[in-house]
Formats: sequence, structure tokens, C-alpha cells
Amino acid sequence: MMKQDITKLYGKYLSSGELLVLKYLSEHGAMKASDLSKKMNVSASHITNVTDSLTEKEYMTRIRSSVDRRVVELALTDKGKRILDECLEMKLVYFQKKFDSFSEQELEQMIALFTKLYKTQQ
Repeated sequence: MMKQDITKLYGKYLSSGELLVLKYLSEHGAMKASDLSKKMNVSASHITNVTDSLTEKEYMTRIRSSVDRRVVELALTDKGKRILDECLEMKLVYFQKKFDSFSEQELEQMIALFTKLYKTQQ
């Protein structure tokens, strides 16, 4: 339910796949589509579809290598950085409202339980 709520918040700007690609490029810098596909563990066709959409929206650009013209890297534009920041802020505000009624102790307990759950899946 929360995932659907969050998607509705920024859905008019970005799909969840687009948000993940922008976030990944923001954290790791420009890279080739094939490398991005491997790092994110998604198909090359998925990356192509998402990056085509992001390029069309001017949130991302393709940069051809000056050393090897066959190599093309994907990079965020300033517009892409701004929309990413806006969407992440929307997400933060959503979670702040969602967990506002929890006490500090309840939040710490929930984090501990989710951490334990995460560790059992590795």
C-alpha cells in the first residue's frame, strides 16, 4: 500500500523505474547502459526503455566518448537532479507523516526488526 501511495506522489513526474535509474546515476555517476543494467540487475531492454524516456524528458543525457565513439555513457542533467531531489523530498515527507504517530522507542524497535529480517535474507 505504501509503495502505491509513493508512486502516486511522484507518478506524474517519474515511473518507479525512472526514479531508480536517476537515483543510481546520482549516486554512482555516469556509466554505460550495459553497466547500469548489470549493476541494477535488470535487462538491457528495460534500461533502454527507461533511459529513452528519461532522455526525452531531458532528465538524462547520452554522452559519446571522445576516446571511443562507440562508447556512450548515461548521465543526469541538472533538470534530472532537480526532479530526483523533488521526488525524494516528496517521499521523505510522506514517510514523516506516516510515522509521526510512532514514539521514538517504537521506531527504534521497528528498525531493529526490519534490520533483523533483512539480515536473515542474505
